Amino acid sequence: MSLRRAFLIVIPIAFCVRLAFAIAFPSGGGDWATYSTVALNILRGCGVSLSSPGGEACIPHFGGNHLPGHPAFIALIWLVFEHSLAAIRVAQILLFCLALARLMSAVASYSRSVKAALAIGLVMALSPLQVAWFRLTQTEALSITITVWFLAELVGSFAERRLRAVPLGLATAAAIWLRWDGLTLCIPVAIAAFILHGPVEAIRRGAVAALIVVLPLTAWLVRNNRAGLPLMPPHLVMTPQIAPSPYGYAAWGATWISEEYQRMGWGWPLTFMEYKQLDIDAKAFDSAAERERVMALLGKLASHEGRPFPPAIDAEFAALARERTGRDPLRTYVTLPAKRALALWSNPLTSFAWPNEIPLQYQQRLDLRRNWSGMLELAREYPFRAASKAMTAGYRYLLIGGFLIVLLLSPLKRFRGHRELIWTVAAFVAARTLFLACTNSVETRFTVPAIPALELVAVLGALVWLRKFGDVQTPTGTAAQRDTGGGLPRGA
Repeated sequence: MSLRRAFLIVIPIAFCVRLAFAIAFPSGGGDWATYSTVALNILRGCGVSLSSPGGEACIPHFGGNHLPGHPAFIALIWLVFEHSLAAIRVAQILLFCLALARLMSAVASYSRSVKAALAIGLVMALSPLQVAWFRLTQTEALSITITVWFLAELVGSFAERRLRAVPLGLATAAAIWLRWDGLTLCIPVAIAAFILHGPVEAIRRGAVAALIVVLPLTAWLVRNNRAGLPLMPPHLVMTPQIAPSPYGYAAWGATWISEEYQRMGWGWPLTFMEYKQLDIDAKAFDSAAERERVMALLGKLASHEGRPFPPAIDAEFAALARERTGRDPLRTYVTLPAKRALALWSNPLTSFAWPNEIPLQYQQRLDLRRNWSGMLELAREYPFRAASKAMTAGYRYLLIGGFLIVLLLSPLKRFRGHRELIWTVAAFVAARTLFLACTNSVETRFTVPAIPALELVAVLGALVWLRKFGDVQTPTGTAAQRDTGGGLPRGA
């Protein structure tokens, strides 16, 4: 089979499956109001701002929830297709198909096997953890696409035995401008550089990738400084006029939050200063006295509905955070991040953007996570929604299991020639998980950009184990010897 024929099989499937979700179940998603506001302000010439697009005010902002990569993408689409949500979704799908074709080409070059490219392409084209995100206009669809592109350049680097510094730098920069957690892509770039090259050349190529990432970020920080914005982006609160971030409240949450639905009730209402909607889990307190103290603070906070978080109340939450950390630092710095890491990959209730959400409050979701009998009762009440959730959860657990098995088997002789790539991709998954766990970003959707990495490792490992292709042929000599006379332009 030729690579072209593999493309003709995989790409139409990837496109049609995603388009079917986009046509049948279109939705904006929870953060759409923020992204669309910034995009409209960009289009009207106001720039990056959360001011009302229909008003005269034009207050500079960091970019909304993250850097303004996603709003800029929306604005670019709307520049051609005026305010069309369908155009955004189709553009997302087309970009994914291009990235998937690039990955398949890189896999074919790396493995010397079109069948391997076909297998990996089909898994990603049909992945139940990927396909439904393209019905939304959130960051996840582009995040998946950028990860697939990044993996293609990483695989291509191992195929050529030279770090593809420029495209890897561009992919990393794109991921960061889309979401802050894109920073975790820097880890596999650094690892691959030192695997593929001697120290001097690794640093040289890494510097090229780093410059591509750092220079636009530096320019953006200069813009923010000139606009009078604070050094750090807003935390939790998203308002047109940058309000003081409740860092004390955030620090307090980091001393007890260990799972997704705890974080939602604690943080989501705060985004728009809806303090009366805050829902704190009972496990947030070490004692009845501590609970009374927190409830009193929340009562005071409720009187400031719609206004910035009062610094005095934030200072009291900061004091609570220090007290809890002082009582049990192991819990704050080790136990809770470990629990978050596990929760990120184990929540069976998450929808992965499938239109199967069950109408439940935060506390009800928490109760279900802790009560399997209640989960079964809910499944009887919503059988089709429960079945689709079971399908995505089952695939995810199977995928995680396959990924871990490949990692455990990778030291074996059979994986010689592939373990470097496997370990480098696994380092990205580990770095992202650690980053999310340590920053209290415990929502399952934040793991979505790592899904293509899991699928690549699992499928690659299965193909190696089944002997569908052998060791990758690499140039002879040491990395340092291969570097001599190469020069950056050839490998970049």
